[in-house]
Amino acid sequence: MRKIIFHAQSTLNGRIANAEGGFWTPFAWGEPESAAFNDLFRAADTWALGRVMYEAIVPWWDAVARGEHPEDAGQLSPPDLDFAALQHGMHKVVFSRTLEDAPDRTVIRETPAQALTALKAEEGGTIFLSCGPALLAELAGEPGLIDEYLLVIHPAVLGSGPRLFEGLKTDLSLRLLEATPFAAGAG
Repeated sequence: MRKIIFHAQSTLNGRIANAEGGFWTPFAWGEPESAAFNDLFRAADTWALGRVMYEAIVPWWDAVARGEHPEDAGQLSPPDLDFAALQHGMHKVVFSRTLEDAPDRTVIRETPAQALTALKAEEGGTIFLSCGPALLAELAGEPGLIDEYLLVIHPAVLGSGPRLFEGLKTDLSLRLLEATPFAAGAG
């Protein structure tokens, strides 16, 4: 059986974005953090994403993988280019009621937990999961569906913005497997 790893960036008080939906500044993320994440991401062959995350992340990184330099990109590091290639080669599963299937993605319109359970039972590598709080609350409430939570905690506190586990209706009993602090401040 495959493993599902949920990944998110969060502030110390559990916010995954600011009130405008963007990351906070300064954002403690650099080459060492990217390289470490890539090492974990390398074991995966599937990336399951909510539609909003898919639309914000995948086209941008696919452009980088094609050798393009997005206008809003600063200097791209070797770990950035590695991540672009890694994610470009993965099968994408997108939870959406509005997107259509395409050669580079499979769209799940209903019953995300059932779809992920079926995907988890198939042969293959690790499944990375990236989604917002509403979908996470639904999926985290399914016992045994998500095997690990890979959370990067940033040294910041925000007064508003969506919370990581907002809407969760069940308690989760978690165990810390590892903690790695980075020089930029995230861990």
